[in-house]
Amino acid sequence: MGNVRFKELAIGNKSKVLFAIAAGRDMTKLDVKSSASLSMTTVISAVEELKSEGLVTYAERKGEKGGKPHAVLNVNPNRRAYGISYKSGVLTAVAADLKGEARETLCEQMAEGASPIQSVLSLALALVDRAPPPVAVALSLNCEEKELILRALEERLGAAAYSATNTAAVACLALWRGASFPVVAVGVGNGVKCAVTEQNGCRMIDLGALPSPLLFTQDGTVLSALSAARVEEVLRRSDYRGNFFRRGDRVTEIKDLAEYSRALSKAVASLVETVDVMLSPAEIVLFGDYLSEAFFARIRDEIRRPAPMFFPAEKEDFALGTALLALKRKVFS
Repeated sequence: MGNVRFKELAIGNKSKVLFAIAAGRDMTKLDVKSSASLSMTTVISAVEELKSEGLVTYAERKGEKGGKPHAVLNVNPNRRAYGISYKSGVLTAVAADLKGEARETLCEQMAEGASPIQSVLSLALALVDRAPPPVAVALSLNCEEKELILRALEERLGAAAYSATNTAAVACLALWRGASFPVVAVGVGNGVKCAVTEQNGCRMIDLGALPSPLLFTQDGTVLSALSAARVEEVLRRSDYRGNFFRRGDRVTEIKDLAEYSRALSKAVASLVETVDVMLSPAEIVLFGDYLSEAFFARIRDEIRRPAPMFFPAEKEDFALGTALLALKRKVFS
């Protein structure tokens, strides 16, 4: 299971008991009492509830030296939380067990012009065919139909459905993998968003859009053409060969991209330092869909606080983090 720091997000005695069982293996009630720092009466009551909900299994094991059998507790291996996320034109679905481990994964290219609700439902139902049914599902997809999709998921899967973001998913996954609580995830794209872990989940903060480099036409008109992410793409490909290109019947000059990238890293570093002052997190995690590790290295060089962690998240990471958010909302709350 994930790092014990995730235990700090468990709310209520029943959640603390479940987390203690999930974090171990073949746990006795005495083990759970010690791990969760609860009374035996509370542990016994919580275990009975968890058994009735199908989240915990109860079995007897023989003693190592042939002594009297003793009862042991484990989380039900056939319960899942689903996470569905969207990134770079691909929908990814992960079914995580109650220990937070990804067990089944599916990906599907989202066709241009396709209905989001049909695409998400199709992938979710395909996952049901491969994995046990979910106790909860979370969706990270930015679209106008999101609330409709969440209601449709609840109806078709018979499980609670929650809204998520990729930034919140990274914060949750970073914490699960050992980052200190509270952790803040800062996502850098055309804008900067951050998610801070709290006991009730993740709080989102939009830090605004990043400026595109300026373009000057022959008549002095100032344009904006390349996004911050596009600039980094061009720099990574190493095929940038000059400052001019033709725009219609006019020649346009681009500001030096490397110079712009350095200025951009300073802007992001300043925002990260603002987040540090505002939220006082134990750890800051940086990630971006298109930006390179070299770009984040420049950000780290500009920051005066202890260096933030670079998180090279893949599509499956976003989906797993989203599944962990579903676990948090439904099971560990």
